[in-house]
Amino acid sequence: MKKALVFSGLTTLFFVHSDLATATEKTPNPVFITADNITTTFSVRITLVDIHGAPVNGSTGLRGYWAQNVATGEYFYPGGQEDEDKFENLPAGTYTFGAYAGNWDGAVSKTVMLSSGDVGSDGYIAVALTYWVE
Repeated sequence: MKKALVFSGLTTLFFVHSDLATATEKTPNPVFITADNITTTFSVRITLVDIHGAPVNGSTGLRGYWAQNVATGEYFYPGGQEDEDKFENLPAGTYTFGAYAGNWDGAVSKTVMLSSGDVGSDGYIAVALTYWVE
């Protein structure tokens, strides 16, 4: 009789415990990718031109570049020293690009709306800043 009571008590405990375990399990929600979840990003390359639109070659006294998202106010900075003129994976939007002026030179900032139609064959959108020197 004791064995029957212990056995029935153990089986009841086993079933209650297994019901509690399955009751707390959560089934994962499926993730659906919609067009709203897709974020378009762009890569931008800064070039310098003089007041006549000719490319500026050689070194300058500029101390680097920056980009500011017009809508959010968030600032972005280019990659490492070897890629100091390239911005990678900027979210779609309108940006103001500029340069940190040197002692005697600088560049005029420019506001650009990033668009897939502006992407060049190298995969970058080229943004030309007008370079000036005193």
